[in-house]
Amino acid sequence: MEKAIALIFTFLLALTSYAAKKSVIVKINVEPKEAAIYVDNNLVGYGYGVFARPQSKNQVAVIKLECNGYITVNYKFYREDKRDALSFRLMQDDFICGTTPAYFVNEYLTVDIAPSYYDEKEDGAVDVSPAWTQLERILLNYDLDIDTKDFIGGYVQTRWSYKKFVISDKIIRTKLVIRNIASSEHVAFQIKIISEVANVMSARRGEFFETKRIPKDTESMLEEILSRLCNVKNNNIQYEKI
Repeated sequence: MEKAIALIFTFLLALTSYAAKKSVIVKINVEPKEAAIYVDNNLVGYGYGVFARPQSKNQVAVIKLECNGYITVNYKFYREDKRDALSFRLMQDDFICGTTPAYFVNEYLTVDIAPSYYDEKEDGAVDVSPAWTQLERILLNYDLDIDTKDFIGGYVQTRWSYKKFVISDKIIRTKLVIRNIASSEHVAFQIKIISEVANVMSARRGEFFETKRIPKDTESMLEEILSRLCNVKNNNIQYEKI
């Protein structure tokens, strides 16, 4: 009898010891598998990692999960949490998925006008009316409201166009500025896409900041302007900072 009790006690002690050892390490699984896992600012793996369970009462493990194109997750794991494994599925960042990087944003882009969109007069003057007509048609196809239209003065500006990204809590706004710099030596327009972003709260206060990203439909619009108005084969694109 005493031997049986001793065996049971030894078994329970071993089981307790095993459970205690098992609970020292906490596992993390993340989808997608490319997601980087940081614990207390230390990289512990991609898609899978482990970390030591907090031992002291006030100790907290700070977890950060990052992956390009997904919303970053920040999570705190406390000593009182009894779980031995954590699982996360990151949400796709709709702002990253719905926009594209553009290094020329908020700068002037100088583009040569294709010969089919301007007329050279006998006195050397250049008439770019066909280019303005084509440009206006493209803007209307993309439902952009024109705020300022002065073809004679050589200046067109659209109103702000807003796009909201609910998951990432961001709003991006863009507008287009075009000015005519055509001369007898160089027939060209200057185009500037102004792009700014803010979170929803800041947007309500009008607190936007410049960004080097534009909505994908804005990229499509610019590609159409360049392909239709520019002499694509010989065009020399130059970038001029504001």
